[in-house]
Amino acid sequence: MRERILTHGAETLADYELLEVLLFYAIPRRDTNPQAKALLSAFGSIGKLLQASSARLEQHGLSERIMSLLELPVLAARSLMESDEDMPLQLGNAKALMNYLKGTLQRTDEPAIGLICLDSNNGLIMEKLLPAASNLHALHRSIAQTLLNCHATAAIVVYYRPRSPATALAPEVRGLRQALRSLDVIVHEGILIGEGWYVSMSESGLL
Repeated sequence: MRERILTHGAETLADYELLEVLLFYAIPRRDTNPQAKALLSAFGSIGKLLQASSARLEQHGLSERIMSLLELPVLAARSLMESDEDMPLQLGNAKALMNYLKGTLQRTDEPAIGLICLDSNNGLIMEKLLPAASNLHALHRSIAQTLLNCHATAAIVVYYRPRSPATALAPEVRGLRQALRSLDVIVHEGILIGEGWYVSMSESGLL
């Protein structure tokens, strides 16, 4: 496999072969082919496997060492997307936004609230994670300060692995949207996202 990569490049490998190579570095001196094929069969694709939560990976018998190794490609890809200061990550379309959110979701095993700060072109400035048990009504001042400090003109509120339904959380987002209008900051969206599902508050008519 090593000679094949050196001669023809990693792009010639099938998904199970790429995964086999990754697993080899976590499980040396063992044939990782059967495990690679079993994992792809269980998760459906290498992309879904790499973005799965630690809890789900543990259910399939993966050790801490293997899970840490599988995080590296996702972190590297995310860093590459965010590294060009002249070309910030654009989150203006649904596909780009969902890809970004799945990356954050992969690193959060517990409920969390994300405040995504955007520029006037819907380019990502930063994401700040807020206390998961918070009520947004009590955080209006600190949220406003965060947005002003990074010169954001828009924001998206994201509930990662929420324990409450969208109908219960939407009033918080509507209240924040109203509070930020005086600062000329627009709250574009409120999103709930978990493993394999998401809810858009705007698409659901809740905003």
